[in-house]
Amino acid sequence: MEQTGCKKLNILMTTMQMGFGGAETHIYELSRALTRDGHRVTVASAGGKYAEMLEANGIRHVTLPLHTKNPVQVLRCYFGLKKLIQTEHFDVVHAHARIPAFICGKLQKKLHFRFVTTAHWVFAVTPLWKKLADWGDRQMAVSEDIKQYLIDNYGVFADNVSVTVNGIDTESFAPDAAWDGIAKELGLCDSKHRIVSVSRMDESRGKAQLCLAKCAARLLEKYPDLEIVIVGDGVLAAEKNLLTDVRRIADELEKKHGRRIIFTPGLRTDTPAFIASGDLFVGASRAALEAMSCAVPTIVAGNEGYIGILDESTRTKAAGTNYCCRDCGDTTEAKLFADICALFETRDRKALGAYCRSVILEDYSAARTARDYEKLYESLPAVTPDVRGKILVSGYYGFGNAGDDSIAAALLAGLRRCAPELPITFLCKNPKRSGRKYGVRAVGRFNIPAVLREMRGAKLLISGGGNLLQNTTSSRSLFYYTTVMRMAKRRGLRVFVLANGLGPILGEKYEKVAAKALSLADKITLREPQSIEYAVSLCIPRERLALSADPALILSPAPEARIDYVLQSIPREPHFAVSLRSFSTLRSEEVDGADEESFAKLFAAEIDKIAVRTGAKPLYILMQSSRDRALSEKVNALARTKGAILEGLTASEIMGVLMRCDFVISMRLHLLIYAAAVGKPLLGVSYDPKIDAMLEYMGYEKPLRVAELQSGALADKAAALTESGVDRDKIEAMKALVLADAEAAVKMVEEN
Repeated sequence: MEQTGCKKLNILMTTMQMGFGGAETHIYELSRALTRDGHRVTVASAGGKYAEMLEANGIRHVTLPLHTKNPVQVLRCYFGLKKLIQTEHFDVVHAHARIPAFICGKLQKKLHFRFVTTAHWVFAVTPLWKKLADWGDRQMAVSEDIKQYLIDNYGVFADNVSVTVNGIDTESFAPDAAWDGIAKELGLCDSKHRIVSVSRMDESRGKAQLCLAKCAARLLEKYPDLEIVIVGDGVLAAEKNLLTDVRRIADELEKKHGRRIIFTPGLRTDTPAFIASGDLFVGASRAALEAMSCAVPTIVAGNEGYIGILDESTRTKAAGTNYCCRDCGDTTEAKLFADICALFETRDRKALGAYCRSVILEDYSAARTARDYEKLYESLPAVTPDVRGKILVSGYYGFGNAGDDSIAAALLAGLRRCAPELPITFLCKNPKRSGRKYGVRAVGRFNIPAVLREMRGAKLLISGGGNLLQNTTSSRSLFYYTTVMRMAKRRGLRVFVLANGLGPILGEKYEKVAAKALSLADKITLREPQSIEYAVSLCIPRERLALSADPALILSPAPEARIDYVLQSIPREPHFAVSLRSFSTLRSEEVDGADEESFAKLFAAEIDKIAVRTGAKPLYILMQSSRDRALSEKVNALARTKGAILEGLTASEIMGVLMRCDFVISMRLHLLIYAAAVGKPLLGVSYDPKIDAMLEYMGYEKPLRVAELQSGALADKAAALTESGVDRDKIEAMKALVLADAEAAVKMVEEN
């Protein structure tokens, strides 16, 4: 395995058991790959064949009954793991199943270790499991659809979930794997038509193998030398074992034809030899990948669906479900029979096998899996969310607004880059959910006793970023943020007003409140020049003010595979992004006296003109569903050119989507900022001076006001947008200012 720069870690893997199955093989291969890379790995489980193989490879295994929900045994595991963790001082505790994750989650609250989980499958979600489940500080999924399962069912934050592959040991699963031993053991003949399948044979896993056995009689009519080898057995006592049905069919065929046609050797660990003996393979999930690694032409089929012959035309579809075939139609005898015949009758089987092997070498090596996990471990902060913060961060966090959530993510990323071991606390709405989302300690923003407790040991309050000091949305908001600043100063904290957009502040009384709070700050950076001028007008000395930029600029787009998944139902064709904001919470003067109904009709007409002139279709992005959905749906309904509506995306996902768009039109400031960050042409529709100010600062054309839509100028300007208008040097300079703010914050803590 190639060496990486990752710090060598002491890692505890916990899982239910290390018997037979895809998850168990995943853990086995991962543990070996991490050990080869210099990490120290301990695995705790109820044991099994792979546990013996781990120890044969010099990897420690600790036996605990982690496979059962029995309360007595769960308690035994709790104390066993507690003693192990306290003794061994692991850098990372990594759970691979729900029961071990539940136990480790309880222990983390007492022992404060870094905790991650891997989701290997999708299971039915009951209210009890939803309540008890603990998915750790970060999560790994083995496919994009399993990642989405975690997001939809457990509310985990998409940016905290990494995706890896079921890494295959390409040296063991190789085309030249010796299989003469198993040929002798089973009495295999010199067949040219041997089909191999490997699977657990529980009712929830063995459907394709039973279908294969049922096809045998028809296949024998075409291929008299046919042999079928089905490796595996049932392992779940609660499920029917389909191997019984397969063996009944095998006995009937043997009685009729006078020779063994279907071989069922049961559970085995020498699967490379069995797979290598085959002329083609039938199966799903990890077993299919292992067959591909052996350069055996593969039919991908399982309980959850049917993809068929693996080739260039089905590769993307198979990868999208991690070769598990979820939602890909039913596995049937007819489909299987047709594809088996097609493969047996093609002259290109060797080339197809070589292609299968190349897919594994490119995308599914065990080394790649280990690198993915190393990146996951590296992304963990050095401190856990249970440690009180030295920095408190106050802002509009936890309200489901993608823009403000991106500020939180960017602030945290900048601070962690400078000081990974610095504990941080966010003041949020819904602290439990927000804390998990941001991966930090969080307390309720209006829980004053909790806020005061946090301030006792803190050294710095960061107020920002965002447009916090304003009262156009609510005067209560202005009073809240200024009160938190005064509380911090009274308790000896330094205060950093970081990358704020200032104003509008309506009323002299409220301007005095803001000015007094700003005068208390130890450091002030503002996100655009107009905010600096406004602060000067409030009698804040210019020398106390520094220009910064919106923290969201430093975020990165989500990986291509994630964007493929997000956009899977949307045709690959030119698009432009649109973000609208409902008028319901806006003042009349902000929208030039327009009403939402009239605006929707005008905007829909402009959408149609833009679509005709550019050949692109709209893609509506909801930054805050509660405030964006109504107007977006209204415009889409009125326009002849229909567009998809995307919601619930993280900032990094939105940025990835914008990279697939030709240009961006937005009323929402942060969608414009994301577009600038990824270098996309953009056009603002302004209802707020902050949009005008930010676009001017970033070097973009002045936005249109709502009233100007009547002239048809939106379509004209959109058609004229080109990437030549993007000032990349300007944006890079602004990103540097964001990182400088993070460095300054850390320095203020160290000096206090």
